[in-house]
Amino acid sequence: MDNVDPADLVKIVQQYSGYVSSLCRKYYIQGGTFDDLFEEGVIGILEACKNYNGDSLFDSKFAPFVKVCIKRQIIDAIKKSNTQKNKVLNEYISLTKLDTNGDESSVLNNFVDRNVSNDPLELFLEKERIEEKLRVCDLELSKFEKLVLGHYLSGEKQNEIAKSLNKQVKSIDNTLQRIKSKLQ
Repeated sequence: MDNVDPADLVKIVQQYSGYVSSLCRKYYIQGGTFDDLFEEGVIGILEACKNYNGDSLFDSKFAPFVKVCIKRQIIDAIKKSNTQKNKVLNEYISLTKLDTNGDESSVLNNFVDRNVSNDPLELFLEKERIEEKLRVCDLELSKFEKLVLGHYLSGEKQNEIAKSLNKQVKSIDNTLQRIKSKLQ
């Protein structure tokens, strides 16, 4: 790629970005987004430019070569993300947020205060706070979101929830992200 003009690289990336987008819509990367797959596709374009042995990056033989490189790069990224090594990262859902001071707090840990004293007044107030939080959940969350949250709070992993509810893992992941944003 040392001898490739940067302006040509830009043209080639623009030329094949539609193809990359169409491929990215067909695939799913656990724990990733469309943009993650798109980046992998662009890396595939750059790898094709680097490894192409033809006369010009604009000749007719380059098009099939670059398409194969793009597809391989995307599929390799998906395979790598699905290895056991990445399992913890792929199933991780951040349910934390930063407050105005920059301190991290958990959306779900704020649901119940575990440091309540035995004072009857404090217990009553804590019960009221919990009931208020439950009312907020009842108003804000859909039936399906409440169901998923119940499974999640009982300690089930995304893939276990998906299996028990007969849904795709991506659907459960999206639902948990919606719950997080609603509870914030």
